Amino acid sequence: MEQPQAKLKFRKLDPLARAPARATPLSAGADLHSVEDIMIPPYGKQLVKTGLQLQIPSYCYGRIAPRSGMAWNHHIDVGAGVIDPDYSGEVKVLLFNHGKNGYMVKQGDRIAQLICEMVIHPIMEEIDEQLEHKEGRGAHGFGSTGR
Repeated sequence: MEQPQAKLKFRKLDPLARAPARATPLSAGADLHSVEDIMIPPYGKQLVKTGLQLQIPSYCYGRIAPRSGMAWNHHIDVGAGVIDPDYSGEVKVLLFNHGKNGYMVKQGDRIAQLICEMVIHPIMEEIDEQLEHKEGRGAHGFGSTGR
């Protein structure tokens, strides 16, 4: 099924910045690149600059997701991965190193992927009565399904 073509506008804030790019035409995410050399210490974190300003479509948010190879091979994960459509600053990627060795990010490295996801902005409504639960889990939480 064909979808309407949305545009993700971007501006390079740094001459070293690279355009977000998909590895294949059907890739869900577009790679984000580092504009700096930076060391992520063992069990530490760093905020890595992309040198990009993005204009996310108003009916979406940008989700910054990890790259599977970095996660599998180097224990590198992404945190704080939401870009609101009204954010206009530089996109930076919070990388966590869950490994026992430092990880060196070089300028130009692919560090994460950007996925534009549709979002619903519901009206918030506070009520005084007990919330109705659909059949199923009810108020039972973690581990309640036995899995």
